[in-house]
Amino acid sequence: MVFQSTMTIPPPAPAIPQIPPAAFDEADRVRARFLEAKPFRHAVIENFFDPEFAERLLDEFPTFDKKMARGESGEVGGKAVNTKIAAIGPAYDELYSLLSSAPFLEYVSRLSGVENLILDPAMYGGGTHENLHGQDLDPHVDFNYDQSNQLHRRLNLIVYLNKGWQHEWGGAIEVHSNPRNPDENRIQAWDPIFNRAILFETNEYSWHGFPQIELPEERRTLSRKSISIYLYTKQRPAEEIAPTHSTFYVQRPLPERFVPGYKLTAEDVFALRSLLVRRDRWIEYYQKMELDHNRNTAELHDYIAHLENSARLPLTGYIRQEGTTAGFFPDLWAAPWLKARIAPFAPVTKLKLKGIRPEGSARRRIAILVNGSEVGNGEARPGSFLVDAVLPSRQSEPFDLEIRLDAPPEEKVAPADVRNLAFMLLELRALHPWTTLLTGPRI
Repeated sequence: MVFQSTMTIPPPAPAIPQIPPAAFDEADRVRARFLEAKPFRHAVIENFFDPEFAERLLDEFPTFDKKMARGESGEVGGKAVNTKIAAIGPAYDELYSLLSSAPFLEYVSRLSGVENLILDPAMYGGGTHENLHGQDLDPHVDFNYDQSNQLHRRLNLIVYLNKGWQHEWGGAIEVHSNPRNPDENRIQAWDPIFNRAILFETNEYSWHGFPQIELPEERRTLSRKSISIYLYTKQRPAEEIAPTHSTFYVQRPLPERFVPGYKLTAEDVFALRSLLVRRDRWIEYYQKMELDHNRNTAELHDYIAHLENSARLPLTGYIRQEGTTAGFFPDLWAAPWLKARIAPFAPVTKLKLKGIRPEGSARRRIAILVNGSEVGNGEARPGSFLVDAVLPSRQSEPFDLEIRLDAPPEEKVAPADVRNLAFMLLELRALHPWTTLLTGPRI
């Protein structure tokens, strides 16, 4: 798909103290690189923040906190994430105000061509990220929708704060064409050096990650530091919309040295075992997700069944319902077979049923039964219909009511609904000896 930005290029943005003035002159060129980049839209920006502001962010970067280092599986790992950046220090409080400001969001829109950007105030998943020696991040595409705020995730902006970082230390930010096919996967990578930023779109193929950090023994007090900023919009192009999902990971393939004839070393065996353990943990994680999903689904079905059984018939006259209902739903729809227990407050001699059948449905016979015996029937035709029932005697005691519609099982009067629906029950009226009955006003 070729992306064409339809945004109107705004005049030069007002100065933002935290952004170098020269960056605004480069914005159009950055956007051109962003829109033309493959395998998905991205751009690398050097010296993203004003140098003095970047230094302040590094000076105030929080120390590694194990309480903030739990991954998706709940285990403490080598990555700490602090989303509450405004509380870190003055520079980060300033950063938090900047990220949600109109000038900054307009500036990022100019860089990307994505308009009407919004910052998640909670910075879910974003904020400061710190990764220790041995940590990596498997290729992944991020979650695509913020359900709590009903926003589409559109852009990732990551700024790195690592002075003197060496290429051989690993940890380079990578963009992948398709990590699910290692033989054809194409990777571009950039070292996470100080004040370098990468801006990229979030979609169903924006695969990214970084390989394992391998610091020399004497440098393992260092860590890979970055600030992750996720931006959203209320809408997104229809062709980009996919079902809501969480972050999808793809495990890294075997190292390239694993070729036919290669002789395994002790280090290789350790690497293989580590890969297997890692995959097994992810399999366990996804199995737990399935169990949780099925458990929640079962609970939801139980709750829906409870609601359906608790639905009360629309009764008028001196009668009330006792207990639950079978075949009747809270939205007044009824199945072809409906049953409830009815208790009169006063003697009942007749019943009047008022319902609706959808236009275009077939005419069907409908019967009313009391304590298993039919007491009335009529035609349930498309549109509204009325059915009268005469009780064999004055009914003062509770009785079992059944309403049966003579319809084949395959009939679907509401094709878009999974329920077995037959008609809508608008009213069931009980008439008493002193009430004007069949010759009286119609309901």
